[in-house]
This record gives sequence, C-alpha cells and structure tokens, in this order.
Amino acid sequence: MVLGLDLATGGTGFIIVTFIIGLLLGIVVKRVFKLALAIVALIVVLVVTGYVNLNWNQNQISGQTIYRVFSYIPGAVSTIQQVATLLPLTSAAFLAGIALGLWKG
Repeated sequence: MVLGLDLATGGTGFIIVTFIIGLLLGIVVKRVFKLALAIVALIVVLVVTGYVNLNWNQNQISGQTIYRVFSYIPGAVSTIQQVATLLPLTSAAFLAGIALGLWKG
C-alpha cells in the first residue's frame, strides 16, 4: 500500500496505473515520431546536397530480397497484436494518458 492507495486491487489504484501507462506510451510514441522525422529530414538534406545517391539498379534489388523483407511481416504483425491485447485500449484513463503524453510529452 503506497500513500494509502492499494494499487493491486482495482478502483483508484487501477485508474492511476492505467493513466500512467497511457502517459508513458504517449511520450514514447511522440519521441519515436520526432526521431523518425529527424532521420527523414537528415536523409533529405544529404540527398539534396549530393552526399547520398539514391539511384538503384535493378540488380541491387532482387526478388529474393523483397521476399525476405515480406516474410518478416507476419511475425511482426503477430507480435504487435500480442502487445495490443495487453494494453487497456478502451479505458478512458488510458486514452487520457496517451492524449496528454502526445500533447505535452
């Protein structure tokens, strides 16, 4: 029991823990999005300045490479579905935490 709240048995403790999980997830998603945007911007700047050349030959991208990339998709989708079942996606506290994490995080 922490500060008079029993976090293990539902009620207020469950709502607080659900909100904190949503808040942390929102912050992580926002930071990952910012990082991806920065990487894309860096690649665009390198292409425009000529440091990176994106001309591909047909020989560089083979059917085997594309097949290998697409063979990983079912495993990734399965993992994402398993993680999504663990999150309380219908809880108002969770959704409020995500919204606050994305906005202020």
